[in-house]
Amino acid sequence: MILAPAYRELVAPGRRWLLAAAGGASFIAASDVLLIATALPSAARDLSGLDRYALVVGCYAAALAVGLPISGAVIDRYGAWHSLLFGCVLFACAGVVAPFAPSMDALAVLRLVQGFAAGFLLAVPLSVVIQRIPKHLQKSAYALSNSVWALAALAGPVLGAVLTDLFSWRAAFIVPVLMTVAVLYAGYRGLRDSSVRPADPHARIHPLGPLLLGATVAALLLEPRLAIIPAIGFVLSEWRSPEPVFPRTRAGRGIAILCAATGVAFTGADGLLPLGLQVGLGWPILVAAIPLIFTTAAWASGSFVSARVTLSHRRQLLIASLIVAVGVGVMGLPILGGLTLAFGIVIAAFGMGVQSPVALLSAALERPSGEGRATASVPLARSIGGGIGIAVAGALVVRAVGRDAMDHAEQATAAVPSIASAVQHSNLLLAGVCLISLPAVLLLRRD
Repeated sequence: MILAPAYRELVAPGRRWLLAAAGGASFIAASDVLLIATALPSAARDLSGLDRYALVVGCYAAALAVGLPISGAVIDRYGAWHSLLFGCVLFACAGVVAPFAPSMDALAVLRLVQGFAAGFLLAVPLSVVIQRIPKHLQKSAYALSNSVWALAALAGPVLGAVLTDLFSWRAAFIVPVLMTVAVLYAGYRGLRDSSVRPADPHARIHPLGPLLLGATVAALLLEPRLAIIPAIGFVLSEWRSPEPVFPRTRAGRGIAILCAATGVAFTGADGLLPLGLQVGLGWPILVAAIPLIFTTAAWASGSFVSARVTLSHRRQLLIASLIVAVGVGVMGLPILGGLTLAFGIVIAAFGMGVQSPVALLSAALERPSGEGRATASVPLARSIGGGIGIAVAGALVVRAVGRDAMDHAEQATAAVPSIASAVQHSNLLLAGVCLISLPAVLLLRRD
């Protein structure tokens, strides 16, 4: 295969272990999400907890909101190797226990731990690109990093479906654990470089803001009326903290709003997609895995397109948000059954891919010498938005269908159309949230 000059320079021998560690960290997080997304409807039925489906998905997002900003500060102060090491070990420990979960509530707790660990993994490739890759190669490096999700898409959903079909949903939790060994080895070879100094050896770690963020998302999942308390606490903490979670600039706020809104729309829709296809429409698990494959491939394709276009950051972020809103809106159309869900999520994923490299590069400009924390703010905003989207969409589905019908669906083997209809209606609301956020693009820098 012939690579473009930028990519040939990027994968030069001196950077291969570095890129393997960064890409491996992304691969673990991506394949884990896709494996579990495919197996989770079966787990919910097996553990008699369909009404707790959104809780399990949302706990991962809530914990990610805590882990990402903390890991960004850890990377700035100690380097990416420490973040990778901690993330892999913690992720593996929870993954070993998860197959023995006796209930959806127990599974939610374990996904909470893995979400926190995933925050430390996802921050690694973001900071490695900014701190260790030459500036003229950074956009290509982000596109290459995002393409790892396409590789995970080829294996994750299919493997999750096969393991669940042949053995049990519990087997799906073991594969990502095995991957951590290979990634740790790559990190040992590529990230433990004594000649590379941390970006900010004096960076302080302030866990209060991230903890309040995670508590806000968790409260939305458990008892929405209580979410206002940690939300107010976060706003006050962010206002007073010398190290805010998000860059304290006009453009930094705009990037956070746009990324959070697309997170609400995309993650909320994507999180309930397997529920709508498998339980609502009765799609076989292997067939329901196909949209997840194309979704991740579309995300990677969008990233490569983003790396090649010459539009300004403002225009590119605006177009990306519009694509996401259109895709999720398509998922809300009551036509063509599951095909609208499948086509819509692929469109939305392409928009997320277009947004990714330019959002990361824009965020890095808002906090010089603190790139680890700055770039972590992008997936953090998406994670917060995703947790909110899943909480809102999940609550709408349970309310529309009714708990009695959800309990009946756990015992049924046939499709439950009311669940599919409720999922579609929730997608329309999620798309509307994304559209409302578009004026935030005016806060971004002109370039």
